[in-house]
Amino acid sequence: MNQNTEEQPNSGEPIRVLHVLGTLNRGGAESRIMDLYRAMDRSRVQFDFLVHYPLTGADRKNGLLTSEELMRVRPPQDFDEEVLALGGRIYALPRFTGRNFFRYRKAVRLFFSRHHEFAAAEGHMTSMASVYLPIAKRAGVPLTVAHARSAGVDAGLRGRVTRIFRASLPQRCDVMLACSEEAGISVFGSKAMHEGRVHLVPNAVPCREFAFDPAQRAAIRSEYGIDDDEIVLGHVGRFDFMKNQSFLAGVLQEAAAQKPDLPFRMIFVGEGAKREAVREAFQKAGLGERVIFAGSCSRERTRAMYQAFDLFLFPSLFEGLPGTVVEAQSAGLPCFLSDQITREVGLTPLVHFLPIGEAGSWAVPVAEAMEDVHLHADKRKERSDRAVTALQDAGFDSGVLAGRMEQFYLSGGKVLPVSTGEHR
Repeated sequence: MNQNTEEQPNSGEPIRVLHVLGTLNRGGAESRIMDLYRAMDRSRVQFDFLVHYPLTGADRKNGLLTSEELMRVRPPQDFDEEVLALGGRIYALPRFTGRNFFRYRKAVRLFFSRHHEFAAAEGHMTSMASVYLPIAKRAGVPLTVAHARSAGVDAGLRGRVTRIFRASLPQRCDVMLACSEEAGISVFGSKAMHEGRVHLVPNAVPCREFAFDPAQRAAIRSEYGIDDDEIVLGHVGRFDFMKNQSFLAGVLQEAAAQKPDLPFRMIFVGEGAKREAVREAFQKAGLGERVIFAGSCSRERTRAMYQAFDLFLFPSLFEGLPGTVVEAQSAGLPCFLSDQITREVGLTPLVHFLPIGEAGSWAVPVAEAMEDVHLHADKRKERSDRAVTALQDAGFDSGVLAGRMEQFYLSGGKVLPVSTGEHR
């Protein structure tokens, strides 16, 4: 693409970009989009959101189909209030279930037949992007973008259906973006990646906002009754099979056996269907009294939670490029990650990749890191400052990326935001 193409003429009103997502809750994709949205020059580019609502039996019986009908019954979600305050609009589609394909497609067609104001439609929900993006294009949306943010699919039939719908996606959108090479290959295929047709856009965060803050650390630890000499291991993420949090129960059981004199606590930030299963795993491991489930936290509180942590543990079975790990590095935390996660997130020496398998493969390095952190707690601020600088230099700052994405949208996709996906 021509990198020197001029911007589209501006009538004085901002262009509107529609982001298609599953929800507006505090998931990874949603959080990263909101980081960009806050940093965007909204006098030039405004974001709107098309989310998916799971119909109840009564909803189906009543024949709910239009966005207006669905928005009347959809309960507010985490980011709704902020989106509206920033000038965004929220719309809804019925969630695709696997059995409602024709009804889903009808709802998409009806939505875009009524909405012609978008300069671009960007699909982060790539499982169905091959359906809704071509409909948007035929309805007159100038730019359609598919954005890969995950390097795997759900287990079972759901995953197989996702792969089927993704197979044609490279031919059914104008531009392909991915947060990592692994995500790009998973969603668009290795051929599109090798041909340089997929463009890599980092999952950027406001790095400086996550820099170490001893006052926030003291406040959170005091709230939970955590002593100064206790080591806090932390995790931020929804409770889902792909996040693999139950694995940590075995890891910490073995680590505690190796370092019985080191006091520690484990804090989970997030909600999800697997939370009770994780709680049971820690109870069975004899660690029920050491684990804290902090629930879903606001953006500000999540930043404070990172400050209370001493180590960050992230044993996912697959990811795109987890922004939480970028946040944790900004906070100066040693991070222990599954080796199934892309190496592209290892942006500082704080990141260590460990094999997912036996808990013992994690227990030794985690136990040693607990002891090292305990002995060198005074180095935290220095680690955080170095990490923030490194992350900003690597392009993982949302303020810088927001400017690049503005140019991308304003040029109709002709000025690419960062890089091509050619393997180096």
